[in-house]
Amino acid sequence: MGKTSKTEEKKSVLIVEDSIDFSNLLKFIVEDDGFEGVQFPLNGDDIVTMVKDLKPGVILMDLALRRKGGLEFINDLKGDPSTKNVPIVVISGRDLGQREVLDLQMRGVRYLRKGRVEMHEIRREIRNAITGKSAADPAEKPKRPTEEAGE
Repeated sequence: MGKTSKTEEKKSVLIVEDSIDFSNLLKFIVEDDGFEGVQFPLNGDDIVTMVKDLKPGVILMDLALRRKGGLEFINDLKGDPSTKNVPIVVISGRDLGQREVLDLQMRGVRYLRKGRVEMHEIRREIRNAITGKSAADPAEKPKRPTEEAGE
């Protein structure tokens, strides 16, 4: 496999999903790509403490959870200075309106719709989030007009 230095640890991915089957599928995908998949306990409420301890490279978040909604978890994470910059990718069966999707994007959160997303897209979002490349940020390193027209 690839080289791993002492300073380069295996990145973890926190999976917040209450469907056991989908959670296990996400864990398989994450681990197949060389990351550590960690499933958030379904009876847990304190996601901020878990994220502070785990320091995941990305969080995969469902919105329709049984105990506390995914949007509440996102609010908790984005409201805490030590967790506000952890990338979040929402993967939910809940169909969001344009305003809700825009609100998530403004907070740096990607939204993927279950049933309308392919596994390779989920893999790409995870890798992009961990490496710092964000499809949620269209302003990332735009080309200068002279670069496009000059060549």
